[in-house]
Amino acid sequence: MTVALVFLLAGRVPPEVRPWLVGLALFDLTVSAALIASRTRLRGERHPEALAWVLVRGVLVAWLLLPLSRGWWPVAAALGLVGLGVVAFGLTRPLPAGAARLEGLERRIVSWSRVTPRSGLGAWLAWEAAVWAHLLGRARGPSGTAFRSSTGAGAAFTLLIFLSVLEAVPVHFLLAARDERAALVHLLVNVLGALWCAGQLRALRARGVVLGERLHLNAGLLWTGSVALSDLAQVQAGAPSEAGVLPLHRQARANVTLRFARPVTLYGFLGRPQVTGAVSLSVDDPRAFIDALDAARAGFRPVPGSA
Repeated sequence: MTVALVFLLAGRVPPEVRPWLVGLALFDLTVSAALIASRTRLRGERHPEALAWVLVRGVLVAWLLLPLSRGWWPVAAALGLVGLGVVAFGLTRPLPAGAARLEGLERRIVSWSRVTPRSGLGAWLAWEAAVWAHLLGRARGPSGTAFRSSTGAGAAFTLLIFLSVLEAVPVHFLLAARDERAALVHLLVNVLGALWCAGQLRALRARGVVLGERLHLNAGLLWTGSVALSDLAQVQAGAPSEAGVLPLHRQARANVTLRFARPVTLYGFLGRPQVTGAVSLSVDDPRAFIDALDAARAGFRPVPGSA
């Protein structure tokens, strides 16, 4: 409503009054909208993340519709302070039960999920940072016995790199003849995309199924998660075709199925959580994997009659 009034009055008021009208519209789009959103939500649903998104949308609308507001640096500074406040508030929230036993990327995803539990932005940022960490060779995997999985998942990322290079070169020169800035932006986007795919390839080689103190069910960065050995209810060869079984390696035929005593959360592409009660996976030596898993589970299984 205030934005509409600003448009109606913009040509009828002196120039020195227009900044006040734009400021009023910006206040209405941000502070007033955030207060309304807060009052209309249940107490348990009031989270700083939701209010921050209201403020971001308000500033974006003002930036698009009210050009005078684009040069107001205090607005951007205030929005940055709000973002820092949301992060600080989220990191003070307690970690979920059992998070202390997690490690690596899984722990970072769980930790940053506290910051933006509704949008998943924090989990995505933790996942995205892992892509570049693997590209630079600074990522460390869990300790334990690794079981190789030749699934061919890297072929898709290799093809994407090839197509990106194949498309980038001719398009760059076509754009450069008309707009050098657009050509430079296009080239930069393609280079970043190729590097991102290279990071995914390195993650596929470095992150697999690892048996340590926990069973780590990783497939590059496509799937990340772990399960306590005591929570493994059943281990069987083969992959029965039934609903409710999450395929860890979609590009290969599964040869091992794991069923859990309680639901387990795995984190997929972009760090999105997936709760499942069973997974199927493909390993190059399923017999050795099952034997090692049975031996490890026997060490955690309570002895009958022991105190």
